[in-house]
Amino acid sequence: MKKLMVALSVVVLGVATAKADFLWNWWTTSNEGKPQKTEMRGCSLGIASQLKEVSGAQIDVLFNKNEKFNAGCQYAIGYSQTLEMHNGVQVATVNKAKSASLQIGLVCINDTGFLPFFIFFNFDPHMFGGAK
Repeated sequence: MKKLMVALSVVVLGVATAKADFLWNWWTTSNEGKPQKTEMRGCSLGIASQLKEVSGAQIDVLFNKNEKFNAGCQYAIGYSQTLEMHNGVQVATVNKAKSASLQIGLVCINDTGFLPFFIFFNFDPHMFGGAK
């Protein structure tokens, strides 16, 4: 637990000093009535989140979803989904992507992966490199 708190502090301090975005989501609809950020460069923490475009870290407890992940880490204990992920890693119990560079988890579904469905890991060799 102590190591987790130190790691979380490092992430928060790194985001603060880089003047990047920091978004806290209790739930995907928790920001209703407020201007919702759909494009995020930095760190998103919470229980469940849904964004359009992410560069950085999207870390949630239950699930997270996005349409395009440019670089970084998408992590959820439960379910993680993205349409397209360049230069990043997707870590969850169940990962689903139309095209993802690297997935690590119990079940990894990647339509353009070396296999469309694989356990423990899956990757698309064409996704490493710059985003188009």
